[in-house]
Amino acid sequence: MSKRGFLTGGLLVLALGLGLAWLAWDRWMDGTWTNENVTVELWPGDNAVQHMARLEAQLPPAGKRVLDHVEMRSWEGRLKAGRYRFPAGESVKNSATRLVTGNREAVKVVIRAGRDVGPVAGTATRRIHADSTEVAHMLAQDSMMWRVLPNTYEMWWETNAQALGERLLLEHARWWNEDRVAAARAQGLSPKEATVLASVVQAETAVISEAPAVAALYLNRLNKGMALQADPTLIFALGDPSIRRVLDVHKEVDSPYNTYQHRGLPPGPIRYVDPRYLQSVLHPAEHAYLYMCAKPGGDGTHDFARNYREHLRNARAYQSWLNKQRIYR
Repeated sequence: MSKRGFLTGGLLVLALGLGLAWLAWDRWMDGTWTNENVTVELWPGDNAVQHMARLEAQLPPAGKRVLDHVEMRSWEGRLKAGRYRFPAGESVKNSATRLVTGNREAVKVVIRAGRDVGPVAGTATRRIHADSTEVAHMLAQDSMMWRVLPNTYEMWWETNAQALGERLLLEHARWWNEDRVAAARAQGLSPKEATVLASVVQAETAVISEAPAVAALYLNRLNKGMALQADPTLIFALGDPSIRRVLDVHKEVDSPYNTYQHRGLPPGPIRYVDPRYLQSVLHPAEHAYLYMCAKPGGDGTHDFARNYREHLRNARAYQSWLNKQRIYR
């Protein structure tokens, strides 16, 4: 055999060997690598080296095949932050592709209604990467608090505090459509004012079926130029949610949230408002009540009155019940 023929033959054998090796590798990468679901989290802000290190720490031993595929393709720099779920039986190739295309898992983020920002922020960050302290600071801002609509939202795991705030503002704008803005205007309120009043209504009654009646009572008082005289605003001003019996001394607190001393609505909401209570303000009951007092028995409902004489009778009955329960503050 000539030297040229020998060289040609050698090249053909080499090409065949490389081809077979590639086919074997490709088939190996097409194979499955796990018999159970696997979840990993790649942190936002990490570089390629850190992403690879997190993958190595979170993947089971068989997951090394996924890392090998990423390295073989030189995809390290294309890895995207997020929470990834690899289903049982997925191929090595598809798992690696999932990591660089951002085919990640969304999570359910619960924004709860409540009085205190801490629990609201803590619940909101339970399933996302955002820092709860940063979220609490963001949610506590006056310009933000009235715009928070408690609900369950689908978000990416890597969502940070800023992205969470932007999403909540977007949901607020969507919720306040033309019909709801018009409904608020029909009650003489702006969206913010409706939210502030709804926060007082929710703090006043935990019985959602009673909320439209409570909302109507406060609207009646506002329309007549009367002070709201809402006990929950005093408790908010005093910063003492343990108060169960509002006394005359409490009504002397110097605060714009003291609706016994200041007419009109307080300057901001006193809690993060369940949207159902917002609806009760937009669509209140129709009645002429101006006064209410908690009913004896402690079931959270109220007795309503059209005049002060009726109200005093209801108030005495409730105060008598409190005394029997030995509730003095």
